Amino acid sequence: MKVTQLFRNQLGLSQEMMAIYLAINKSQLSMYELGERELPNTALTKLATLAVFFDQNKGSEAEQTEVQKDQELKLNEFLTLQIKDLEYKKLKEQRRLDKIQKKYKQNNMLYKWALHLQENKVALSEVVLHQATKGIDQNGLVNQTIQK
Repeated sequence: MKVTQLFRNQLGLSQEMMAIYLAINKSQLSMYELGERELPNTALTKLATLAVFFDQNKGSEAEQTEVQKDQELKLNEFLTLQIKDLEYKKLKEQRRLDKIQKKYKQNNMLYKWALHLQENKVALSEVVLHQATKGIDQNGLVNQTIQK
C-alpha cells in the first residue's frame, strides 16, 4: 500500500481530496498509487510534512482534543436525557399495565357475579356476562403480556 493510501485511510480522504492537498490531479495520484508514476517534488514534500504530522501525533491518540471532549460531553448529556425519558416511559407503561390488570380482576369478579346471577335466574345476568366477557377480552392476559 502506498503511503498516500495509508494517509488517506487514516484521514478518511478520497483520492480527489488528497490530490487537491498535494496540488496534483487525481489521475496523477491514482497512477502513483498503482506504481505507474512518481509524484512531483512539491507533492513529495507535502507527503513528508504529513508523515511528520502522523509521527508526532502517533503517541497522542490517548490525548483528547477539545472537539472530542465536547463530543463526549454532548454524548453524556444526550444519554442522560435518553435514560430519563426511558425511565418516564417505563413508569407510564407500568401505570398502564397496573390499570389493565386492575380492570382484568374487576371483570373476572364481574364474570363470577354474572354466573351467580345466572344460577339464580336473574334476567340481568346475560347483560352482565356479556360486559364481563368483553372486559376480560380487552384486558386479558394477552394484552397484559403485550403491555409488559
